[in-house]
Amino acid sequence: MQFEEFPLPDFLQDDILYKGWENATPIQQLVIPKALEGADILGGAPTGTGKSAAFLIPIISRLALTHKNGIRALILEPSRELALQVTKEAKDLTEGSDITCGSIIGGAGREDQLADPRNITVATPGRMLEYLKKGDLDTDPVEILVIDEADRMLDMGFRDDVAAIVRSCQKRFQTMLFSATLEGAGIREFADTVLNTPFEVRLSGGDNGEKLPERLQLRAYYAAGDNQKSAILVHLLTTMRGRSIVFVKTRDRIGRVVSALKRNRFACATLEGDMNQSEREAALKRFRDGQCDILVATDVAARGLDLPDVRYVFNYDMAGNAAVFTHRAGRTARANAEGTCIMLVTADQLKMLESLERYTGRKVERRQIRNICAAFPDEESLKFHQSEKKRKRASSSGNGGFDRRTKDDEKKPHVKKRHRDLKNKGKPDFALKRQKKALRAVSKNEQIATN
Repeated sequence: MQFEEFPLPDFLQDDILYKGWENATPIQQLVIPKALEGADILGGAPTGTGKSAAFLIPIISRLALTHKNGIRALILEPSRELALQVTKEAKDLTEGSDITCGSIIGGAGREDQLADPRNITVATPGRMLEYLKKGDLDTDPVEILVIDEADRMLDMGFRDDVAAIVRSCQKRFQTMLFSATLEGAGIREFADTVLNTPFEVRLSGGDNGEKLPERLQLRAYYAAGDNQKSAILVHLLTTMRGRSIVFVKTRDRIGRVVSALKRNRFACATLEGDMNQSEREAALKRFRDGQCDILVATDVAARGLDLPDVRYVFNYDMAGNAAVFTHRAGRTARANAEGTCIMLVTADQLKMLESLERYTGRKVERRQIRNICAAFPDEESLKFHQSEKKRKRASSSGNGGFDRRTKDDEKKPHVKKRHRDLKNKGKPDFALKRQKKALRAVSKNEQIATN
């Protein structure tokens, strides 16, 4: 279905054409007609499917009907980066109109955000709630409320903040809620409290609601520890040139990876949750502009960010669960491009690797690099290694108190120890001494009498 088939304002059709969009994506084909009718929307779709345009196009169409001041459409996003990205797309789609667009996020100037509230305001929950509590913003004019990446906001602990913002928009005409997955009681329960008989849209690759890109290759390398992980990473980055994201578990782990890369003369940018807004924007600009081809990041970069032309995704540290892994892998092979997701797996993560294969329904190719990392152990050798490790531990110091007694071992007789038998142990027996002394005295007297 082409965008020109939708009943949209002329300026919006021109802006869509200028962006080079012709055919609507599946999520847009399903959402836009119902949203234009004013229905509440409950949408479940993976990242990279065109969700932003799916709710921005109906919003702009409605706001173009009349001219009013104040916040008329409020869009909540879980991160500053995603809020800025959606704001930019909204500005692109409102060229040639009098609709204003802006963002309310942490790390930005308060005076500018409060001076002239924009018609389309994209906000993060924390900063938005701060302004509402102080009475700095009026949400009565809000006609449309969008809660994007709802599952992520709930995971980040924003449930109460979002609920408070929803209550402040009591006069709204329409509500749309989007989530990467609609599974779980948390999302369903939350959606029931904010939506009114919604039209439900679900795009998924299976029961889990997640889908890996079709042209994505999955590879794994077996590593003994962090030092070998770094050696594998350096080797792969040297031999496979292309824009890459390296994911680690925590911000403390970023330093280890960056140090290894800098020692091998790789330029890289870093992204983690505690960076201020100017640092984040500078890092993303370096990566997007090609000043460096490697971004080392925590899972703050796993969802929502528009990072084009990413060729490789490296899981230096394995994701905490399969859903997070899917979001990481979705950073590459976007828009029908090719991409590769690489995992560095340690012995204790082999079961996790198998779980990922079951979850995604995709086989992971297990590889080795000569003189750098060994092949994955087969099941029999792994069992032998584990049993040998247990046996050595039990026998590390003779019996050591660890070896179990076998059935053939002769049982030693059990001797019961009583407290009354032990209470005088080691102490002098004065009664016995007195008895012996008395006997010696009697014996002596008898000798004297005989003489």
